[in-house]
Amino acid sequence: MDQIGKKQMRSLNMSVDILNKQIINILLIEDNPGDIRLIQELIKEIGNGQFNLLFKDNLADGMQIHNEEIFDVILLDLSLPDSEGLQTLERILTKTSDVPIIVFTETDDQILAIESVKSGAQDYLIKGKVNGILLERSIFYSIERQNIMKKIKQSEKKYRLAFHRASFYKDILAHDMNNILQGIMSGTQLISMHMSNTDSQEKISNVSEIITSQIMRGARLINNVRKISQLDESSVFLYSIEFFHYLKKSIENLKSAFQQRIINVDISSPKKEILLNANELIQEVFENLMINAVKHNHNDEIEIQIKISEIKENFENLIKVEFIDNGYGIDDSRKKKIFLRGNNGGKYFSGMGLGLSLVTKILESYNGKIWVEDRVDGDYTKGSNFILLIPEMI
Repeated sequence: MDQIGKKQMRSLNMSVDILNKQIINILLIEDNPGDIRLIQELIKEIGNGQFNLLFKDNLADGMQIHNEEIFDVILLDLSLPDSEGLQTLERILTKTSDVPIIVFTETDDQILAIESVKSGAQDYLIKGKVNGILLERSIFYSIERQNIMKKIKQSEKKYRLAFHRASFYKDILAHDMNNILQGIMSGTQLISMHMSNTDSQEKISNVSEIITSQIMRGARLINNVRKISQLDESSVFLYSIEFFHYLKKSIENLKSAFQQRIINVDISSPKKEILLNANELIQEVFENLMINAVKHNHNDEIEIQIKISEIKENFENLIKVEFIDNGYGIDDSRKKKIFLRGNNGGKYFSGMGLGLSLVTKILESYNGKIWVEDRVDGDYTKGSNFILLIPEMI
C-alpha cells in the first residue's frame, strides 16, 4: 500500500475509533425507490448495527423530521419532487449548520456536486458508483470534518474576542490615561505660575487637590481594567452576601472620596436584610453607579435615592435596585451605548467611563441586568434612574 493509501487508512481507522461506540443516525432524503433500496442494502452491509437509517422522499418531510429528531449526517438528493438543484441544499442549510450533509448526484451532475461542496455540503457521492466502502468513508469523513470545522469556528470566535479585548484595553489607555496625564500636566503648570506669588497659596492648594484627584482617577482606571480582565479570563464564584453591608460601605467610600460635595443618599427598602447570590464585586457596582451620579451632576446638592424592591421573573426571585439621581441625565441616543464600552467588538465609547463596562460584566456574571431610564419620564435633563436586577439568595 502506498503512503497516501496508508494515510487514508489511518484517518479512517481514527474516525472508526471515535464513532464505533455510538449509533450513527442517518437521514436519507431521496425519492428514487431504487436508490433508497441500494442505500439500505449498503448500510446493512457495512453497518454491523452501528447505523440507523431513516428516509423521506421529499424535502419538506425531510426538514420536518430533522426538526423533530437528532441526526448525525444527512444524505441528500438534489433532485426532489418539491425542490431542485442547489436550492435544495440551501434550503436545508438554513435549518441546520451542525449536521454534515452528503449530496447525491447523477454522473453528469459533478459540476453541481462540486458547487454543493462550495456551498456547504461536506461531500458528494455519484449515483451508480457508490459502494459500501465509499459510503462508509464519506459518512465518517463528513462527520469528522464537520466537527473540525466547528472547533475551528469556536477557536476563531475565541481569538476574535481576545483581539477585541486587547484593542479595547489599548483604546482605554490611549484615551483615558491621556486625559488624566493632561489634567496633571495642566495642574503642574498652574502651580509653576503661582509659585512666585505668596498670595496664591490657596490656589496652589486647590490645584494640588485636582492633581491628587487625577492620580486617584488613574489608579481607579487601572484597577477597573484589572478587574474586567479577570472577569474575561476566569469563571466567577458566587455565594450568599448581605446586600446592605456592601451598600453602606459604598456610600461611606463615596462621601469620603467627594468630601467637597454635598451628597444626600436616601434608601427605601421593604426589608432590613437581603441576601444576594453574588460576591464582593457587588461593591464595585454600587460605587461606580454612585460615583457617576456625583461626577455628572452640576447641582450644589447631589441627591441619590436608592429604591429597593422584590420581583419575580421567569420563576426567579430578584432584587430590583434603582439608583435615582438629580444629575444632568442621559439622552435616549446614548442610553444603550453607555453599557457597550468593552462589549462592542473593541470599539470605544466615551461618556460615563469604564465603570459601566465593569458594572455590566459583573451583573452578567450574576445573571443579572442593568438599564437606565429617565428620573422624570420624558425629560432626561432631570436626572437618571439606573435599574439593576440581581438574583436573590433564598
